Amino acid sequence: MNEAAETFVFVGHEAAEREIAEAVASGRFHHAWLISGPRGVGKATLAFRAARVALGAEAIGPRPLDVASDDNVAKLIAAQAHPDFFLLARGLNERGKLRREITAEEARGIGAFFALGSASGGLRVAIIDAVDDLNRHAANAILKTLEEPPPRTLLLLVCHAPGAILATIRSRCRRLSLRPLPAAEMAKVGAFDAATLALAAGRPGRALALQAEAGLARAILEALDALPKRGGAALMALASGGGDRNERLTLVIDALEDWLHAAAVRGDARAAAYAALYGELEELRAQAEGLDLDPGHALARAALLFDRAAAAPT
Repeated sequence: MNEAAETFVFVGHEAAEREIAEAVASGRFHHAWLISGPRGVGKATLAFRAARVALGAEAIGPRPLDVASDDNVAKLIAAQAHPDFFLLARGLNERGKLRREITAEEARGIGAFFALGSASGGLRVAIIDAVDDLNRHAANAILKTLEEPPPRTLLLLVCHAPGAILATIRSRCRRLSLRPLPAAEMAKVGAFDAATLALAAGRPGRALALQAEAGLARAILEALDALPKRGGAALMALASGGGDRNERLTLVIDALEDWLHAAAVRGDARAAAYAALYGELEELRAQAEGLDLDPGHALARAALLFDRAAAAPT
């Protein structure tokens, strides 16, 4: 089950929500929307909110895309049982874990879905969560749909890094960019400690995930504060602890990637090595998600890779 499909509380991003809500209500809208922003900021949640109303769920206010959780359309979408709704996301491999990418065969499902007539005579809506996960062949399959959209269709593309996807996909979409929430808005999401707020950096999804792993936010901050002096040893200290080991790995990699980005922005002498490390961390994340690598081993590997990058000549 997609978590965003069952999320009905949405904080911030009023202008973006209003823009897509008004377009859907008018009946005259661009066929494809690229909803971009950092992980955990609320992109998929906004996409599902728009999909519910576009497919006839009753908007109850006060926000234009607010829908009751027991609305029949909302329940059908959450269960992926609505005949006019399609969700494209990474599928499961033979071991029951998420695949590392969305395949061309899976992506062609959107074209087949849009080729069908609407069961209700209205819109057909598809969400891609996320377009970043499309492999090259899958991206080309989606591009064909974007170039020749059937009538009465709405395609919502969730995107973490718009600069990394095909320019031809970007150019065929209307853009909605979601930015991190200010402190006042984050306070509406929940009561978070200072360490969680610092690491979340305005991303409610990140804050909620950190809050669920007791003590992890403070431990990550302490490890980051020790970088690069203590190097990988600081990261290895995060390997132990309770909770979901995969979630722990994800949150540590997220935080380390933020640290690397900040280092690049401030002009760190090892920016090139850190940029390469960023890509290697994404590969580790994918390997762990696909059960190709134990989370603990992945974190140990991340520590070694960091030491190598930190030792790179300047």
